[in-house]
Amino acid sequence: MKLITGALLLLIAELAYAHTHLMQFPHHEAARVVLIPASVISASLGSLFLLWGILAELISSSRKNSEVPVTEKV
Repeated sequence: MKLITGALLLLIAELAYAHTHLMQFPHHEAARVVLIPASVISASLGSLFLLWGILAELISSSRKNSEVPVTEKV
């Protein structure tokens, strides 16, 4: 879930940044004031969630690999 959240926040950041440059003249400055900071915040949070998800997956996979199955001796 953390990986999906991070990917979606990065997508939101990219869309906000792209829409800033697509706005026409009369509303360009107002859009820039709102969308550029929103893009920076979304990119930061998205990167943090993505890194957190990757680290969580690496830790859980290393724990699964280190467990040795117990077999009974007859």
